Amino acid sequence: MVSVFALVVFAAAALAIVLKRRRKSSADVQHLPGPSLSIASWIWGHELLMFQHSATEMLTIWARSFGGLYKISGALFHPDIIIATDHAAVHHIFAYSDIYVKSPAFRPPIENIIGRGLVWAEGEDWQRQRKLLAPAFTTESVKEMTATIYESAERLESRLTNLLLDTKGESNVNILSYISASPAFRLDIIGAVGLSHSFSAQAAHPSSDAVQIHETWTQLVNNGLQWLAFLAPLLIRAFPSLTKAPLPITQSQGAVKTIVKRIAHRIIEREHAALDAQNGEMKQKKKDIISILLRNRHLATPVDRLTDDQIVDNIVTFTMVGHETIAGSAAFTLWELARNPQHQERLRAEVLAHPRDLSYEDLQKLEFLDAVVKEGLRVHPASPQTERLALADHVIPLSTPIPGVGSAFHVRKGQVFVIPFSTMNTNPQVWGPTGPIFDPTRWLSDRSPNAPALPHGWSGITTFCDGPRNCVGWRLAVLELKIILATLVRSFVLFDTGARVDAKISQTLQPVVDGRGGHLPVRVKLLEA
Repeated sequence: MVSVFALVVFAAAALAIVLKRRRKSSADVQHLPGPSLSIASWIWGHELLMFQHSATEMLTIWARSFGGLYKISGALFHPDIIIATDHAAVHHIFAYSDIYVKSPAFRPPIENIIGRGLVWAEGEDWQRQRKLLAPAFTTESVKEMTATIYESAERLESRLTNLLLDTKGESNVNILSYISASPAFRLDIIGAVGLSHSFSAQAAHPSSDAVQIHETWTQLVNNGLQWLAFLAPLLIRAFPSLTKAPLPITQSQGAVKTIVKRIAHRIIEREHAALDAQNGEMKQKKKDIISILLRNRHLATPVDRLTDDQIVDNIVTFTMVGHETIAGSAAFTLWELARNPQHQERLRAEVLAHPRDLSYEDLQKLEFLDAVVKEGLRVHPASPQTERLALADHVIPLSTPIPGVGSAFHVRKGQVFVIPFSTMNTNPQVWGPTGPIFDPTRWLSDRSPNAPALPHGWSGITTFCDGPRNCVGWRLAVLELKIILATLVRSFVLFDTGARVDAKISQTLQPVVDGRGGHLPVRVKLLEA
């Protein structure tokens, strides 16, 4: 299979050389700075360097050298790609979501993994789905989830406790096996609060659903670290018709969706049966995801009604995105606390000064917990970067003028932008010399009036994106992270194992140790009473 695929790659490259005409760049693109072509591959451009290094590492290095808007050479003779970290430019791109859409290379993997739900949709289709689903994630709706999240966090706490009791009170633990790569914590929550479904992911004997999702997702994460994962989106970008080809990486992506779609159909059948038992009477007050989707199916006008496939795809979307978007950040934050005992001890002291199972309102009063959550999300965003494609000629304002360009950048239709959230979130020119370092205390004092402005986005970070297409579930993600951190530091002491942890993008931000994706070792010890 690999040899056949290699032939396809070289045939595609040769065909590109002969047939693919390189579009002429706008004058403004030609004036942009960027890394030297001498370090770029003649066929893979600068994108190969990006893949070979840690997540956004090269983009961050180049941004320090070339500023908030620069160009890189694209792979397979693609026109220059623009990297945007300029605050005004990024804010403008996200604000005009009808002009700047997900790039052709970005959407097929989304469809393969989670289908054509809210994350995949664009234009009027997206607006209709977002308006429908937003009530499930309002402040009031999320408040009602607090008790359920505590229950899942305490089951996670019990699992860790039982493990440590069998190992004399302490052990090295792959913290992602509990939070991220195995979707126990997140699957239990999203199943309970959003889908009225129990995955039993944290039970002593997890359901076959949870086991299958865990195993398939782990395989997908590790496949995403391989060479073929670099090639596939580039080929699809150059030759969109390849989205239907049986490429190994796209087939492994589709395996996850197949499993969750089977679960989604079971959930819908069960809810339809319950509805029939109620003589078709819908409960208007319930705001969980499945209730909202089924009300739409039964009560909406034909124009506003989702198709059966869209309902299934949104169940898949919130099952997978619901457990992955914040899980990596949670695991990385615990790892940072293990490496910074002074912050861990301060957080534990604050948590132990209050009773368990705080209300939603009381949880918001824990200032250092809030600071730790913000810092974890700032330094380790679950989605380190995104791409956008311009559907029309446009003009973008700039915070910092560029020589030869000025304070407004003229965009030509078809221009691809990469926006690295991690780079923006840690920029020393904005956050000071400690910008790349995990330091929650930065959130405990007011910024100087003379300090550079923070990026647009939640709490001045871009982790949840910005504009109309910001993350619909950010309130739930923040609440989950607060509860899991508070629950675990109350009962356990975390220590650094000394393992060298790399960070790579494979669907989401993933830790890599000795070539193994989804592996983040932390030494965990029971807190002595």
